[in-house]
Amino acid sequence: MTPNENDPDRMTKSENVAEDAHADKYNDPRAKITRRGVLIGIGVLLFGILGAAGSIYQRKTKLTQTRNFWGDETVLALQLAERIKMTAVKGIEFDPVELTATPGLGHLRHVLLDERSYQWDSTEEQSVMSKLQEPESACVQLILTDPTAHRFETVQLIVDLNDGWVGPSDGSRCVQTTKRVRPALAKFLKTLINVQQKRYDFRQSVNRPTSINR
Repeated sequence: MTPNENDPDRMTKSENVAEDAHADKYNDPRAKITRRGVLIGIGVLLFGILGAAGSIYQRKTKLTQTRNFWGDETVLALQLAERIKMTAVKGIEFDPVELTATPGLGHLRHVLLDERSYQWDSTEEQSVMSKLQEPESACVQLILTDPTAHRFETVQLIVDLNDGWVGPSDGSRCVQTTKRVRPALAKFLKTLINVQQKRYDFRQSVNRPTSINR
């Protein structure tokens, strides 16, 4: 008698054989959960947690020395300013640039607030302008305002685009940013100036009347 291929009992036996063929993968007596293995697993987990916490700590803005240099009102302005505008001061010409809704503005705030952005041993009681000795030196002014909530008076900062000197516009003191921050800060601000100029040129080209040859 030919066995019926559709016989339920035969199919069940085949399935059991297939399952048994892989049983050694799951029932290997060598695969044991040991106390040492559990401790290693916990150690890896704790290492990951501590690593994440350390990363968060590194990203956290440190303000102690920054507050000593800038003062409470400037720190508040950098944190909460509703509007930030950039204007030309020396060595560079451009129309005022509105930074308020600019992508990356949060990074600019963070750089100017974080005490790790500065070389504090370079602090001097003189203006940023006094540091601009080179003919190609260029600097801009950042104007921070809070027209709606009025949480602080207008704050004005000077930023040197060449050697990274920064300080209040009243010229009372200055400090140099680190070698790592210096080029990034200058590049960010110069990029915004170039974008603003391109927008202006585009508007001019669009609004320029076209001549019609007859």
